[in-house]
Amino acid sequence: MKLLFLLLGCGFAVNSMGQAPANNLRVQLSYERAGQYIQQAVETIEAVNVIGTASTVDYKAGRSVTLSTGFEAKLGSTFTAAIQPIIGANELALELKAYPNPFDHSTKIDYLLPADGKVNLWIIDTQGKVVGQLVKEENQSAGRHQIEWKPQNIDAGVYIPIIEANQQKVTSRLIKK
Repeated sequence: MKLLFLLLGCGFAVNSMGQAPANNLRVQLSYERAGQYIQQAVETIEAVNVIGTASTVDYKAGRSVTLSTGFEAKLGSTFTAAIQPIIGANELALELKAYPNPFDHSTKIDYLLPADGKVNLWIIDTQGKVVGQLVKEENQSAGRHQIEWKPQNIDAGVYIPIIEANQQKVTSRLIKK
């Protein structure tokens, strides 16, 4: 089991379904199927569920993530909890997605800027080393943007794209086959 707990100073996101997150969330649903899942709450998440083998689950909450009696992350699962500001129902958020993921030779990184601003987009490896600077201090307009990443001379593994704009920061995860 890989267990990561992160405390991030800034970062904004809405859930992967495009719905606004609840203020407080109690997670009782177990993730037995392999896949990637995200649960978000503006204030708190309380988890009493099981994360099965080959499942990747991310919990993001503005104030706290509590792992209560009954919570279990099984061997072979990946679990991440992050305390970071979460956007409420009527606010736009900085978004970051990549496809295909996993990828072989290249992947397209899509991002949504809720407002005009200065943008930085870079990719780090799991050791925190920058392996790609795709956008640096570039003024961009609000809206959807896309950039293709064709890494050269990097090993298969996990990489983390990070976008920063207007005091918001969002990270994701990429897998190079």
